[in-house]
Amino acid sequence: MPKRKQSEWDFYHVVARGTGKQIIFEDGSDKHLLHALLHKLLHENHVEVYAWCFMENHIHLLLRAPLEHISAALKCTLQTYAIAFNRKYQRQGHLFQEAFKSEPIEDESHLLSAIRYIHQNPLKAGLTNSCHWPWSSFDEYYGTSTLPSICAKRSVLELFGGLEWFLSFHEIDCTESCLDVTSNFQRSKTRAMPDAEAFVVAERAIGAGSIEVIKAWPRDKRNAGIVSLHDAGLTIRQIERLTGISRGAINHTLKTCQMMG
Repeated sequence: MPKRKQSEWDFYHVVARGTGKQIIFEDGSDKHLLHALLHKLLHENHVEVYAWCFMENHIHLLLRAPLEHISAALKCTLQTYAIAFNRKYQRQGHLFQEAFKSEPIEDESHLLSAIRYIHQNPLKAGLTNSCHWPWSSFDEYYGTSTLPSICAKRSVLELFGGLEWFLSFHEIDCTESCLDVTSNFQRSKTRAMPDAEAFVVAERAIGAGSIEVIKAWPRDKRNAGIVSLHDAGLTIRQIERLTGISRGAINHTLKTCQMMG
């Protein structure tokens, strides 16, 4: 098997599918079991979950950890689930393909697109008319899931710039090819809200030429500019990259403004 590509910042989009397109869930109790196993074993292996989705014959996960931690955790999780599934339904043989697929996440825009792609899977499959799906992490972020939370929600919502932008981003049709279960692909070079687009949005928000000099503005004016950039949809990391203002200062400004109402 070819050596897996490594992510420089330990983010991976992972797909595990049933062997020969085998259905891996017969009912809701099976999904509850796999969800509980993921919760337990990924936590024990210090693997962060950023998004997940259970389909009929495959699962999508967006995980953060060194690849060896992910491999160990998934191997144990899927083996444990397969043994329980085979015993319950009196079947024999492999349930999952021997190797899960993994795609290294290359940058922040790729990460946001992969999260949206995972959450739009049931919608694309015609299983629902929105991203709301009881067996994905979308409702976990939305606040309506009945399942125990397993996602690093605070980190994800910070990347999106808050729940409102997270929801708006998911209303946009995902046209990018992320890791799929049926085909090899060449990734589109188009990314959701790349820095070039964010720069244009930023200049509209605070004025042409302001990005280069905002860090030298008086504190009150600078802070108002940071809030305007965040309200315009830029993530904290994008504001940091484009303005040169430290993430700590940006976080402090946004939190202070939220407290002041």
